[in-house]
Amino acid sequence: MFNCASCGTKHTDGAVCSTCKQHYDFQCSGVTEAGYRKLGDRKNAWRCLKCKSNQSPSPAATSSNSSQLDKVQEQLNKIMIKLAPLASLVEDVKLIKCELGELKDSLGMAHDMISNFTDKMQTIEAKIEVLNKSSDEIPVLRAEITRLNQEIQDRDQWARANNVEVRGIPLRKNENLYEIIQQIGRLCEFPFNKESINYIARIPTRAINSEKPIIVAFNSRYLKEEFVALARKCNELTLSKLGFTTSGKFYVNDHLTPYNKILLSKAKKLGREKNFQYIWVKHCKIMARKSDTSPIFQIKSEKDLSKI
Repeated sequence: MFNCASCGTKHTDGAVCSTCKQHYDFQCSGVTEAGYRKLGDRKNAWRCLKCKSNQSPSPAATSSNSSQLDKVQEQLNKIMIKLAPLASLVEDVKLIKCELGELKDSLGMAHDMISNFTDKMQTIEAKIEVLNKSSDEIPVLRAEITRLNQEIQDRDQWARANNVEVRGIPLRKNENLYEIIQQIGRLCEFPFNKESINYIARIPTRAINSEKPIIVAFNSRYLKEEFVALARKCNELTLSKLGFTTSGKFYVNDHLTPYNKILLSKAKKLGREKNFQYIWVKHCKIMARKSDTSPIFQIKSEKDLSKI
């Protein structure tokens, strides 16, 4: 930054006189910025108008060119007279330069804001890209979750493969569950001993005002399957046959998981709506068949309900 030796305004660029070493802006130097740039190494020999006018001419040059210098001086005087009114514009120029400086500062601030905005946009775009990748992974993850849930359901049901669930038998004080199951075995013509059973117990139920079902865990899956098959063929599964005074029937079925019980209920309801003749459970698996000539298929999940 320097002060022009002619007009006194501050500038960051201009011409430097090789004689007086004064700085001039291009407007006061008498040379255009482009012309000064083209001087190259000759910039070191450039002189301001004042130094050029103060140079003492050699006697030979004075004698030969005095008349020409007078004419030039006369022309310069005329030019100076014409340029005199321009002095009043200096203040306006200074004001314009000041306003241009403020505009430059404003543009700098705007540039910084745009730069910050660009950075934020890049961050948002990066996050969107991550979200897009995540959205592509969601179907895969859902499929994996479905597979794992089905695997858990299959294992949970497999753990009940040897179990029989008996529903509809009222709870009595000091009841002997083993004797009750033996009575059912005799009704179905399926005698067995205690060594065939792992455990017998009543379990809680979610149904309100409903008797707790009896779960019988056989040591052998084949015994359990035979017991269920004979019980389904038996027409004498009534409470009176077990010594109860109340009327009604009880039911012997595979011990399904809570999920499969709900799935069976939905399948039966949908089967009635779609005129399916057969919805049943075999070996703890929910099976379906529309008619005697239709193919049999298994219902393992709610997705399979669409087959009905």
